[in-house]
Amino acid sequence: MSFTVPTRYIILLIILTSFVSPCFAQSLDPGTSSRIDSLLAGYDNASSAGCAVGVYKDGKLIFKKSYGMADLEHGVSITPQTVFDIGSTSKQFTATSIVMLAQQNKLSLDDDIRKYLPEIPNYGHTITIRHLLNHTSGIRDYLQLMCASGVNIDDVTTTKDALAAIARQQALNFVPGSEMLYSNSGYMLLSVIVERVSGVSLRTFEQEHIFKPLGMTHTQVVDDHTMIVPNRAIGYSPAEDGLLHRDMSYWEQTGDGAVSTSVEDFEKWIANFEHPTLGGTSDPSSAQQLMHLLRTPGKLNNGTETDYGLGLEFPTWHTLPVVEHDGSWAGYQTEFMWLPTEHLAVVILSNLSSIPTVATKIASMVLGNKLPKGPAPPPTTPVKFDTAAFAPFEGSYSMDEEPTFVLKYWREGETYWSQATEQAAIPIFPSSDSTFFLKVVNASVTFHRGSDGYVNTITLHQHGDHLAHRVQAAPQLTLKQLQEYTGKYYSPELQSTYSLFVKDSALYASHPKFDTGMLVVSAKDKFYSNIPFLNDIVFERAAKGNVQAMLISMGRVRNIRFERLDKE
Repeated sequence: MSFTVPTRYIILLIILTSFVSPCFAQSLDPGTSSRIDSLLAGYDNASSAGCAVGVYKDGKLIFKKSYGMADLEHGVSITPQTVFDIGSTSKQFTATSIVMLAQQNKLSLDDDIRKYLPEIPNYGHTITIRHLLNHTSGIRDYLQLMCASGVNIDDVTTTKDALAAIARQQALNFVPGSEMLYSNSGYMLLSVIVERVSGVSLRTFEQEHIFKPLGMTHTQVVDDHTMIVPNRAIGYSPAEDGLLHRDMSYWEQTGDGAVSTSVEDFEKWIANFEHPTLGGTSDPSSAQQLMHLLRTPGKLNNGTETDYGLGLEFPTWHTLPVVEHDGSWAGYQTEFMWLPTEHLAVVILSNLSSIPTVATKIASMVLGNKLPKGPAPPPTTPVKFDTAAFAPFEGSYSMDEEPTFVLKYWREGETYWSQATEQAAIPIFPSSDSTFFLKVVNASVTFHRGSDGYVNTITLHQHGDHLAHRVQAAPQLTLKQLQEYTGKYYSPELQSTYSLFVKDSALYASHPKFDTGMLVVSAKDKFYSNIPFLNDIVFERAAKGNVQAMLISMGRVRNIRFERLDKE
């Protein structure tokens, strides 16, 4: 999210001999330190924003170094003391606050949220605090709701605004507990619960019960966009002119984000992971119990475990268990990765939205030969393949997990190509009569032939196996058929109107706050677009066949209903 914040700074003029902070622990060998430097050398200059890196062993900071500028306007370099907005990495602190209140018997994780949030509609299903923590509530994501309604990311918005947007929703994405779908709404609502139960803001609660006890003196929840945050890095993003522009946030919601911290302060938090001392009561066992709850995976109604606990995610990397949570907000990017069996953590705090992810690369460098072998890479030696046999494979395939993400395959001469939605075309190479691999990434695809030899499904092998189904050829619509969809559509849930019109034999949508964009037909009464927050559109017809409504979906929000205002 990009915002421009008028912030006044007291600049301490320090004579610096380098844009890279020279202060870092010597515990990491010089060779590894040099390799980390090389990885981030492109950001080590006076014209680039960058990042601060922390490597922690057994809760101790063994490497801290910084690259690039915290403030390009004033020529201030990033240091290990620089404070960054960590975005969604903040969620683990919100979860900690909720667990503390539960340990104090002030709430239960299995309480109905309407006990504390009566303004949330009764959807006919109980939504618990645990559902919010595990992203299994089904509540639509308020960030996408507000943006789709036309709220600009450089507007000032408050918790009251977000709460009202959620309260207007007449339906859920799914039955609570039946699925897991990441939603910022859950954690924003948890911050309101903390305030209503404790009597103080999340900012004050976390300051008194988490940051101060752990000695995180430069960490705080920023719930007022006009606050002065000492040592704060300004967020930046690249713009169409090729230059970096300020990218800050005026949004004042907390819980799903809003924590600002440094790599030095993060040492105290990681030390608590390794040797828990922070609990909701004076009983020493409450610290271990709290950490155990944070690291307990959620469960769906059918008993299936998810890979998300309480503000933390649990992937596996090179057979090693990982505890992590990234964050992305405005011009800021955060990576937090803890390997409990190796007692190793890596944190990257960045003020550049386009900086690549590097935590796993740094962890690989640090572990060296101690890193277990990961999954076997795909074959790198192509086999002979009859070019004519590729014909049944050609076409487009929609991912079952994300239908708007489409993989396209085709042949040009003796070269086979793959292209994913909004990505460049990449050559693929046969490793068998039905499997092809990519050389640029660790990925491959298997084409599944039916009994008639026709391919209707594929499996993408990349970070697991992902099924996709062939996209049937889209219908060709006449001008008269396109005009059936034109008109104004209003959503009371978003309090927003979209206008649809035909131009140059194509259907377009416009909104007062967005650029006009084209809708592309994918099936009968179904369209997709690259218009922000209008990704997947399904039109609904009345009994007489006339179009009366459209339903839009956008990743973390499903089936928002827009009524046609000029229905026949």
